[in-house]
Amino acid sequence: MVLKFDEIIYLKKLILEKYNKNLHMHDTCSGQYFSFDCRIDGIENFINKYFSQYNLQAKFSDDGLSFTVE
Repeated sequence: MVLKFDEIIYLKKLILEKYNKNLHMHDTCSGQYFSFDCRIDGIENFINKYFSQYNLQAKFSDDGLSFTVE
């Protein structure tokens, strides 16, 4: 799933306001992925709740520092 830039900007804003942390977006040939500089308590639930309204889900890496959207 490839998110539009305005959707990413809005999610980045929500995370910055709620957690005071930056969400990084990476755009590669194989698609997008997102990352954080450090683990954030509760972020997986927050992001999956956000994406559930669009029938999407975030798949997080084992270390919780990055995810893709499916």
